[in-house]
Amino acid sequence: MAHHESTALIHKPKRRIGPWLLVILFFSASAWAAKPLTYKINGLDKELKQNASLYLDNLPAIKPRQLDEYRLEIREALQKSLRALGYYQPTIEFHRSRKTTNQLTININPGQPVIIQSLQVSLEGDARKDRAFKRLIRQNRLKVGDVLNDGEYESLKTGLNDLALTRSYFDADLSEHQIKVYPNKHTADISLTMNSGRRYRFGPVIYDAPVSEATRELLNTMINFERGQPYRSEKLSQLNMDFSATGYFKSIEVRPLKDKAVDAEVPIFVSVIPKTAWELETGIGFSTDEGPRVSLSIDNPWMDEKGHSFTSDIKVSQKVQELSGRYKIPYGNPLLEYYSLDGGYQRTTIQDTDSQLVSASINKWKKRLGNWDQDFFIRVDYENYTQGLQNSSNLLLIPGMSFDRRKVVGNPMDPRSGHLYNIKIETSAKAWQSDADFIKVWGRAKWLTTFFKHHRFISRIEQGAIWVDEIKNIPPSIRFFTGGDQTVRGYSYDSISPRDSSGQLIGGQYLSVASIEYDYEIIDNWRIAFFVDSGTSTNSYKQDQVEWKTGIGPGIRWVTPLGPLKLDFAFAISEPGSPWRIHFSMGPDL
Repeated sequence: MAHHESTALIHKPKRRIGPWLLVILFFSASAWAAKPLTYKINGLDKELKQNASLYLDNLPAIKPRQLDEYRLEIREALQKSLRALGYYQPTIEFHRSRKTTNQLTININPGQPVIIQSLQVSLEGDARKDRAFKRLIRQNRLKVGDVLNDGEYESLKTGLNDLALTRSYFDADLSEHQIKVYPNKHTADISLTMNSGRRYRFGPVIYDAPVSEATRELLNTMINFERGQPYRSEKLSQLNMDFSATGYFKSIEVRPLKDKAVDAEVPIFVSVIPKTAWELETGIGFSTDEGPRVSLSIDNPWMDEKGHSFTSDIKVSQKVQELSGRYKIPYGNPLLEYYSLDGGYQRTTIQDTDSQLVSASINKWKKRLGNWDQDFFIRVDYENYTQGLQNSSNLLLIPGMSFDRRKVVGNPMDPRSGHLYNIKIETSAKAWQSDADFIKVWGRAKWLTTFFKHHRFISRIEQGAIWVDEIKNIPPSIRFFTGGDQTVRGYSYDSISPRDSSGQLIGGQYLSVASIEYDYEIIDNWRIAFFVDSGTSTNSYKQDQVEWKTGIGPGIRWVTPLGPLKLDFAFAISEPGSPWRIHFSMGPDL
């Protein structure tokens, strides 16, 4: 009895599992049978096979039972793929595998390719004398004797049409464009004729009625073309960006009036609406040189119709508090040529310096794209200060000049390569009622290069000199100090300079700094860095009077839209025990 009950317990589950297994097998078989066809292509080289696969991928998903229905479409797709690369008489055979019913094996003999036996590309109209068209035709990849390639043919057509539009042949037309193929001879003739018509030129600038005469005169200084010059769309794009870069306008419209062209001259319509309200901007930041800081900017970008503008800034950190203002007066292109009246107050408490500086200047700026920017100035400084053991004040009248040049390749916030040069010369003399005689010259150069895509070198040198009887005769803002995020890492901000009898910093007459840094991109937007900085601020380069300070260490760079965030771990190896500091800063390398 026990035995029969046990047998019943064993066989009863089997009767229940059997139907479920059948259901599972049925659906599995159905799902397997419903898989779309896959293709195995034999007989083609890599390029032909890739093109054939692309054409087959564009077909709808075909189930094995639909093969006969789609056999013609599959054949036509393969023929088109081969014709595109110059093979017009292929032999195509289909074989269905018995083991894998959803795989279709395709054996293809591409046959003999079609060879270009003649190629005629002709220009009619003004384009006949245009070197850009001649260069495009000369550099095209279609050549007599080569295998016919539809992609190269279409690329040449597109190139001619795009170049005609870019270079202002607005009536251009491909009056003839054909390929004659002779399959039995395996040859082809190509003929293309571009009738460009006349090349359009810049016409007069037409300002919108509300734009005043004074504003028109200001904008005219920024126009980057002359009437009669060949029309170029990129010129208008640049002009639009230049108008925007002034900060003057809340609305800008620059567009060609092609439908109003007369004698192939295109009038250019310009409409602008100036900003009339004051603008307020706030910001926060942090660097290890100054610690946390806050800033407030109050601007009026459009004081009058002649483009005068006013900017004021307030910056507050633990070590520096600054209030400054600038009034700009264009005397030409407002982006490149202007006077500025600058003034401000600065309180500085750094290391052994406690200074209050009131300054005012008149500047004449001239910026030259791709060349040296110039600033000629006359500045008046009154500085009341404590520097180490010295308590004093100075009133100085300082004429001077500065020259700057910057070139970047790639994103300005994170360039691939480039350079930066700064030179500044300033002087003062008791002859014009200043409190001190001195001449100060300072210069800096910085270079950046990227090689093998992920490797970067950044090098920097800085040199300065002051000709003065005694360093104590000039205020701290004129003397040289160094050390910190942007100079010699491993040392705190402006902590490197000669010292007085009490051991406090006094600043130096001479400055020398050199740095080299290697960066390697480990993943997108992340780099590791290794650097060596060395420099000094001194009153003499005699061996027993100069102290060179060196910092080395690794760093991390995170590239953001605002420039790289930089975190450095620097060791002051010139000091006993090589103490280390963390340096944090942000901004582009050039």
